[in-house]
Amino acid sequence: MARKRDKKAKFGAHPAPVKSPVIREHHFEDGHPLAWRFGQTDKAGPFAWDIQPDQKFREVMLKLCEFESKNWNEITAGGSHPIATEKLCDEAKSRLVEIERDDLDELLSLRLAGKNRVWCIKSGHLLRPLWWDEEHQVYPVEKDKADRKKRRRRNG
Repeated sequence: MARKRDKKAKFGAHPAPVKSPVIREHHFEDGHPLAWRFGQTDKAGPFAWDIQPDQKFREVMLKLCEFESKNWNEITAGGSHPIATEKLCDEAKSRLVEIERDDLDELLSLRLAGKNRVWCIKSGHLLRPLWWDEEHQVYPVEKDKADRKKRRRRNG
């Protein structure tokens, strides 16, 4: 028959250190692969994620897939860049308030081709498409001297 032992808790001189998990946010700039999340696309408003016709939608999705194989430098070299939300057109700023995303400091403008842009929320290595901007209206730019002169005349 087995012998009975006194069961007493043993206390070490030094308790084990408190362990805390190390959570690292993945950053695309550090070489982590780009990942898409489409759950927060704006489905209404002037820049709604409503790409018509279907052929155009396919073209946009193929372009977005191409971004997955590029690094951050290649993406920015192609004309894509972050833009401060304060620099967006008034319509875009108003829409951010309506959809309760006016807390964002910047959005990423992904240049697909010509005037076509997809506006995304960038968080680490995740890109969350927000708007489809077929005519470059969210952040209009002055292309030449004539555009700058027109603006100066309007503003006085």
